[in-house]
Amino acid sequence: MKLFHFLLFITLSLFSQCKSDQNPNIVFILIDDLGWRDLGYMGSEYYETPNIDQLAGRGMIFSNAYANASNCAPTRASLLTGQYPPRHGIFTVQSSERGNSEDRRLIPVKNSTEVSLDKISIAEALKPAGYVTAAFGKWHIGHTATDHGFDTGFDRNKLGYGWSHFNDSGEDLADKLTDAAVEFIIDNKNRPFFLYLSHHAVHTPIEAKDSLIHYFEGKEGSDCHNDPTYAAMIKSVDVSVGSVFQTLKEHNLDKNTILIFFSDNGGYGPKTCMKPLRGGKGMYYEGGIRVPMFVYWPGKVSPESVCDVPVISTDFYPTLLELSGAPLPSNYPLDGLSIMPLLLGQEELAREQLYWHFPAYLESYPAMLDESRDPIFRTRPVSVIRKGDWKLFLYHEEWSLDGGREKIETNNAIELYNLVDDMGETDNLANEKTAVRDELLRDLLEWQRKIHAPLADEANPAYQPSDIL
Repeated sequence: MKLFHFLLFITLSLFSQCKSDQNPNIVFILIDDLGWRDLGYMGSEYYETPNIDQLAGRGMIFSNAYANASNCAPTRASLLTGQYPPRHGIFTVQSSERGNSEDRRLIPVKNSTEVSLDKISIAEALKPAGYVTAAFGKWHIGHTATDHGFDTGFDRNKLGYGWSHFNDSGEDLADKLTDAAVEFIIDNKNRPFFLYLSHHAVHTPIEAKDSLIHYFEGKEGSDCHNDPTYAAMIKSVDVSVGSVFQTLKEHNLDKNTILIFFSDNGGYGPKTCMKPLRGGKGMYYEGGIRVPMFVYWPGKVSPESVCDVPVISTDFYPTLLELSGAPLPSNYPLDGLSIMPLLLGQEELAREQLYWHFPAYLESYPAMLDESRDPIFRTRPVSVIRKGDWKLFLYHEEWSLDGGREKIETNNAIELYNLVDDMGETDNLANEKTAVRDELLRDLLEWQRKIHAPLADEANPAYQPSDIL
């Protein structure tokens, strides 16, 4: 453990001893690429998720839950550090120079592939409250879970799965991760624990058990929910959630455990869809960042409750510290808010804006061209703000190279949508609701300045205009 974190642990150890008997256990289940509508309780009639649906119905469903990014690594980094991407430097997966150089008008901001060890992870922040911690499954932010303060943890590579969801013995990765989670719960049933179960499903490659695939092959699909193998992967995740919850019940832990269910970004467009939301994974339209989320916490969270207040994955860090009784780290900025008031029945948070910042490129999915801004990239460099019912996009290429504010009426740098009237983001009101546009733009630019967000604003000399744009 790093010296600073060790001293923090020692300083607050007495506090830990006083609180540990009362602290709720924390189970955080993160699914990879699970779309907003990819669950029964979210309206899918093809995918079957009875265990997830039951827990969601006994807890609080969040209808406006957001990931911090439209792909996995930056969301995971934000969740575990409590900070927006401009602070930890992970904006995308691998290189920010995606696609062909001649198609990129700007030189993207260089991407980091690992979270610096000077960041205080949620696992480290929970230590003073006496928690034992584990991270099983997808990590994807550099170093290892134990480097970042988890007591134990491993990813697919340690289990010998490589890129597949099955090993040489035919064992399903989701099952192996579930087994590890169950064992951890049983071994630590007499002390407060934080379990971060981060499934690799339902990310590509799209693979699943033959028996489940055959079952869904015999079931009629609906609209764009009709892929049997993808449905079988979702079913495996549902079985995992059921196994984890059954273990909690068998050991009388369910009444003192908070279980949070979340996805790291929108669904994989070639295999599913988020309609009526626009877009999917890799886009900053709602389908790429709005995700399924529920919280089960008996005796605290009212069953069959729905919260419409926008929340984001950086909110989990301060929330878990508040419910555990652990103090906020000193001299360490957090960008989220505790959602404890919402969990306990209040109807608002003291926050007006949510932000996203993506100074990079992601190449398009041919299956989603009708939902993209252009046919070459799922997204180009962009910053986004949601404030109340309104959502504004600031595209860096047009803003930097086509006249910025001076040409705001004609350069297509801004998109503005009312999410209540137009959740599919089809009617750009930037040149009609100019007062709203200017207010959100002012807030977004101020946030960029305040957080020192790196900007993609240097012209790419290799750029060549395409005939298809």
